[in-house]
Amino acid sequence: MIELNGKQYKCSCNIPMEIVDDKWKFLILWNLSIKPLRISELSERIPDTSQRTINRKLKSLEEVSLIKRVVFPEVPPKVEYSLTIHGERLVEIFETMRKWGDQYAENMGGKIE
Repeated sequence: MIELNGKQYKCSCNIPMEIVDDKWKFLILWNLSIKPLRISELSERIPDTSQRTINRKLKSLEEVSLIKRVVFPEVPPKVEYSLTIHGERLVEIFETMRKWGDQYAENMGGKIE
């Protein structure tokens, strides 16, 4: 049994599943693994969602220390998001998932471009 932030987990694998509980968080983390980005850049890379949704998901990921927010002292303020060490380690798992997905698709007769 693991206790974290007042919650109990029977298995530690439930922790990342609860933190990254939707595709938007996954896509945000995946895109930030390439390079630090601003909200507008994330919106361009994830066109199926709104900036409002991205903003809410960014705040949620920042609260659990997977990303960090840096505000540059300029006018207008420039805000950039990047992965923390915890976020980088989680994205390593996503890379393994991507490789599994490629192999699965290939084995099932899918096309990989």
